[in-house]
Amino acid sequence: MASDKTASLHEKIDHLLDTSNLHETFKLLRRQLSTQNNPLLQDKLNTLEETYKYMIHYMVEGYNDIGRDAMISDIIEQLHMVNDSIERNKTMIDSPNVYSATRRFENLRKSTLNQHLEDYRAAHSKALLAAGTEGSLSIIKDADTALSSLFSYIWTMYGSSAEEYKQLKNAISSPDFPFEAKSQIISALLLGNLTYYDRNALLTLIDIYDTDADERLTARVLVAITLIIAAHPNRVKQDKKLNARLTLWKDSIITYRRLREVIMNVIRSRDTQRISSKMQNEVLPELMKLRPEMLSRLKDITSEADLEMLDVNPEWEELLSRNGLGDKLKELTEMQMDGGDVMMMAFSNLKGYPFFNTVSNWFLPFSISHSEIQSLNADILEGMSLLLEMQGVICDSDKYSFALSLATMPEAQRKMMTGKMGEQMAQLKEALADKRLKSSLPVFDAEVTLYMRDIYRFFKLYPKRNEFYDPFAKPLDFMNLPIVAEVLDDEEILNLVGEFYFKRGYYAEALPILLRQDSAMGADPLRWEKIGYCYNSLQNIEQAITWYKKAELLNPDSQWLVKKLALCNRLLNRFDEASEYYTKALISTPDNYSLQMSAGNCLLEAGNLKEAMSHFYHADYLKPGKPATLRAIAWGELLNGNMEKSISYYDRITLLPEATQADFINLGHAYYLSGNIKKGVENYTKSITRPGGNIETFEKEMLGDMDMLEKSGKQPAEIRLLIDKVKYDANS
Repeated sequence: MASDKTASLHEKIDHLLDTSNLHETFKLLRRQLSTQNNPLLQDKLNTLEETYKYMIHYMVEGYNDIGRDAMISDIIEQLHMVNDSIERNKTMIDSPNVYSATRRFENLRKSTLNQHLEDYRAAHSKALLAAGTEGSLSIIKDADTALSSLFSYIWTMYGSSAEEYKQLKNAISSPDFPFEAKSQIISALLLGNLTYYDRNALLTLIDIYDTDADERLTARVLVAITLIIAAHPNRVKQDKKLNARLTLWKDSIITYRRLREVIMNVIRSRDTQRISSKMQNEVLPELMKLRPEMLSRLKDITSEADLEMLDVNPEWEELLSRNGLGDKLKELTEMQMDGGDVMMMAFSNLKGYPFFNTVSNWFLPFSISHSEIQSLNADILEGMSLLLEMQGVICDSDKYSFALSLATMPEAQRKMMTGKMGEQMAQLKEALADKRLKSSLPVFDAEVTLYMRDIYRFFKLYPKRNEFYDPFAKPLDFMNLPIVAEVLDDEEILNLVGEFYFKRGYYAEALPILLRQDSAMGADPLRWEKIGYCYNSLQNIEQAITWYKKAELLNPDSQWLVKKLALCNRLLNRFDEASEYYTKALISTPDNYSLQMSAGNCLLEAGNLKEAMSHFYHADYLKPGKPATLRAIAWGELLNGNMEKSISYYDRITLLPEATQADFINLGHAYYLSGNIKKGVENYTKSITRPGGNIETFEKEMLGDMDMLEKSGKQPAEIRLLIDKVKYDANS
């Protein structure tokens, strides 16, 4: 395995190339190659350096070379490839990772792409002829194995000849080459390119995109191209020839439409983990809590008609509304209708079958003819028809999971499972059908969504996923992707992405989009509110206030803005400003308990005790006896010198089960300041025995209140004596 020193040198060379420091790059690469016996790479490096020297010579001689920039770009890209090849060769010597082990196996076999293609064609033809005959299963298995081997070769073919890439393009353009094989070629090129950037592989994918008419295949190719560009933006940006090729996309309306769908699906994948977490941690636990009550309501129901009535029974709506479960289910449904992947959690536990130990199987289009499916018994195969009907609903990886799981179930459970799934999918299929009617590219859109989910599952669930670069590990910054950003440079996509991020609570991602929109468009107080809210959520309170105030200028009567400005000023300890906003908010809603309390607290902090107490008493009138209100009044009266009132309120508080150590300390203060030192000490001592109370906290609180006690006429020395008295009493 490559050492850390080698890896850091690889990164250093990459940085030198990014800054066009080629002289130092040649020197370091030559040093690196001196430790390897690789004449091909050495010859390539020598040729590149000679070309670079000639170019410098012609420049010095005064020749005007209009292709110089493109030539430098090409040299830089080829030097990147030499650098990557050196690191790859060192890593593959003894690395246990899946990529290196797969490539070592291919090297031992001395296989070629042409050999793999011919082996697959022959095996596939035999499988087609043998279908339905006795002993066909082993022949089908041979075809599946040949396709998996083809995938492995293409996945690890980095640095192969231009001729081999041409063979791939020819295979995909061949009408007799099956869809699943073409799809596997695309997935293998994607996976290989995420490991080591390969310009030839990317150009091959672009060629396929530009020439193929199959919408499903085009969808997969564009997904692959987008993820590769997102993984290697600097390499793509530096490559002038590649940029010139991709720039042609800017004139294609259909490419804009397709690319927008791909980008939105990558962005929506960000929600997958949150959806799964919500189901796992919120929905399922609440459903389990309701299970006993559900069973008790079902026990007397016997007829099918009664069961059907439960679907519209208001009692069930009331049952689901408890603890907000109904709202959570509604939110999940809305996410699903927006393209959210609610299937991830359900199928994530079904990826433990040996079938998923093979990398290529994670990307394999579902086929009832696959040997793993054909090996199941007839009853299970009959149930597979349900999967085939779910076009556009379940991704291929999950279809294989479902099929393999049915094989482990008793017959009765299997029939119930397929029946229930059919019922649950019917409504979703109908909703998706409506969505497809609104799409100008329904086949393309559906394939993008399902293929993206297959890819996502591999990078999140494959047992050795940590060995791979995860394209979903960080948010997609599509506005800074080379070419992609230029193709999608319009307000429509910015609105779609910005609204998605903001609605889902991804404020760090929403903010730059909103700011970009603000710089390009006219005044919009609603957008300014959103920008302020993003800053607010990201704890940049100063900026939040700036944008909230900007929105306030055009929307001065917004209660939402007034409350936000009050809260933000309070967070920055600007209590006078916060008080003004709370007072303004209370003009229209004087009986709002929370606002009354917030206004009182801010006024108290600002030193306006009289006004603060007015708000606290109003709050107590609105919701009598709330502990928070009682504490506020008790403390306010203490500061006001009304010890008798303060004691009466603290006496009420300390009788409550939720009374804290601080409550007894404050009651002790009230007695102490009223002149009753014994009762003060008694309550100070009681504070230590409260749940969670201790001497250390008591002393810390007393020292923290020292200024207040001194302002009330008590001497520091006397306060210290009291603290020690309580310590002695507590230890006696």
